[in-house]
Amino acid sequence: MSGQPGLWQQLRQDSRDMNLSNRLGSIGRTWFVFPDGKGPRGSFTSMTTLLTGGLLRSRDVIVLGGVLREQCVAPLDIYDVTIIGAANRPRQSTSGGVPTGGGATWMAPASGAVASTPLLELRAQGWSINNISFTPHTSSAGIRLTRSASVDTIDAGHVEISDCLFAGQGGTGQIGIEDSGGSGFALIQNNRFEDLTGTAIKGLSTGAAVPQKWRVTRNVFTRNTNAIGMSSSKGLFDWNVFNQAADDTNFKVNLVAVSAQGDLNMVLHNVFSDAAANVTIAKGYKPGTTDVWRNWVTDTAAYIITVPA
Repeated sequence: MSGQPGLWQQLRQDSRDMNLSNRLGSIGRTWFVFPDGKGPRGSFTSMTTLLTGGLLRSRDVIVLGGVLREQCVAPLDIYDVTIIGAANRPRQSTSGGVPTGGGATWMAPASGAVASTPLLELRAQGWSINNISFTPHTSSAGIRLTRSASVDTIDAGHVEISDCLFAGQGGTGQIGIEDSGGSGFALIQNNRFEDLTGTAIKGLSTGAAVPQKWRVTRNVFTRNTNAIGMSSSKGLFDWNVFNQAADDTNFKVNLVAVSAQGDLNMVLHNVFSDAAANVTIAKGYKPGTTDVWRNWVTDTAAYIITVPA
């Protein structure tokens, strides 16, 4: 993994330098959320308090440290916020649910968690989530992107989710990232999706649009029940590794999963843990209309140049 962990290493040298700046001066404030109460002076112990307290402005930065146990909804009309984990690498930093120290881990509440409710729901454009370990609740996502067909200001498009870990940890029906409504232009890069018993990246509905121009790149999908099951238009899915169960009928890459919608995608340079003969619709590889697929498989050193049929 690369990118944001390195950014955290640079930023942590001096918290006074963590504001985003340009020639006109500071354009973003930094907030700290440390649930254990051991953060810098002025830190919050609750993400919900910060997100709903009227303090957050567009272009602010939130630094999360330790183990957070909340299901949160981000505010409307607050754009380009960055949430970054205060850890060198994302990891599940608990033992039997008890924090072990360090890390930047986001989990459901120990009691009172609500099924089918994400740990974080985004509703405004341009947010960036980096270097955090997410353990979703039962039948729930780590992160939900929401777009409304009727209200233009509800749209989580142009999101970046990078260098995160989405881990199942023995739960039921867990989802990594889900889209509700059709947010566009997402960048999902350098993440690990492991042991999720639902779907790593899932589309729920296309009420506003079929998600378009997503880039899903350089992620590792390991032992998930389903890897990608969404509808996609003009998306680029490249350089991912799918270490999924071979020769089964669950989704590896299904780009028409919602109402059979999806078209014009590029699925390039990925590694599938299947033989070429099993990269078929019947085995969980479902292309959109006029897709282009060029990928590696287990039984040949060359690309297979084929669209699953």
